[in-house]
Amino acid sequence: MYRGPLRTQWVHAGARLPLLAVAAACVACDPGEAADEAVFTPELIGTAAVPLSESDEVALLADERTACVIDSYEGQVRCVAGEGNVVGVFGREGEGPGEFGDPTHLTRGETGTVGVVDSDLGRFTVFEPSGAYVSDVPLPEVFQPFPSFGTAVSGVSLDYMVMLGRMSGSLMTRYEVDLASGETVRQEESPPGPWDIECEQVIYGIPDSAGGWAFVACEGHLIFVGDTGDAKVLRAPTYVPELPNERDVARREEELLALNRSQGLPRTPAIDDALDGYRATPKHYYLSAGEHLFDAANRYWIATGRDQHEWSWLDVYADAEYVGSVRVRDRLRAFDLLGSTLVVLVDRQVGPDDGDGIPDRALDWYDIADLPFAR
Repeated sequence: MYRGPLRTQWVHAGARLPLLAVAAACVACDPGEAADEAVFTPELIGTAAVPLSESDEVALLADERTACVIDSYEGQVRCVAGEGNVVGVFGREGEGPGEFGDPTHLTRGETGTVGVVDSDLGRFTVFEPSGAYVSDVPLPEVFQPFPSFGTAVSGVSLDYMVMLGRMSGSLMTRYEVDLASGETVRQEESPPGPWDIECEQVIYGIPDSAGGWAFVACEGHLIFVGDTGDAKVLRAPTYVPELPNERDVARREEELLALNRSQGLPRTPAIDDALDGYRATPKHYYLSAGEHLFDAANRYWIATGRDQHEWSWLDVYADAEYVGSVRVRDRLRAFDLLGSTLVVLVDRQVGPDDGDGIPDRALDWYDIADLPFAR
């Protein structure tokens, strides 16, 4: 955690149903009261089952019908269509072309391909969705790509030296890597602040298409920085401190156990201590640091941590103002969108047929063309 001269600290991204729109006036405008001001449930237009995974990644490809996920247990990428059929399954452990050390992030190519970031090998590999290998290039360390790429791949990298307080400056660096030469053709640091946030924690940030940035901060705060450096700090109107439910706790427990397994460790008492602390601490506004993006109209979408029982919620902002929330079924883990299509990676509700108590994992496609703020 950074405790230097900045005002903020950086710490650890078939049948069609009619559109349902519910609107209610915000009177007092306390945090959370605007949550019902503009809630929209778009049309569900496709679904596909995908394997269980410790990875929460999804990329919606250029045709808006194919989406890819990472199967962490097999070290593979799986691409499926909204009709449920498998388009391709590819990758295996290794260091050769088309092989993976640790596939961590996905992004779509403008020509219909899919790109895979491998954090172990420090490279970016392009595939056809069928699995045919196209090319690869080296990447900067700790690289998270933007939702799409063309002749170059762009993304942001987290500066852990700043996060750990060993130096001051910008936490995020934007990179652009040419896919033909592998050269870094752009490198740009994010605005360093300071910004006036009482809780003094900035988590993560991404640039927009107009030269600005958006940052997720603590206690439901967002920071929108324009291309001139002017910043607007606001608290999400949908944010209400909410303690984790048992599904949240179970998910956190699995994450901690997976971390121990990756280090060859058994379950330790520290995990139980961590879970006790997690139960007593209100959830973040954001679902996870990387689950946010700007759409083609430069609207900012962020997956939130609220509820996540029968429904999950994405909040949408335009020109640094909240414009509405999009409601999707089940427990959202990741999302992507392109054109009129939103795809979400979800954990289903545990049903009577789930004898192991483990929720099934799936992708759902939604038509968002008729959302009022999308017109």
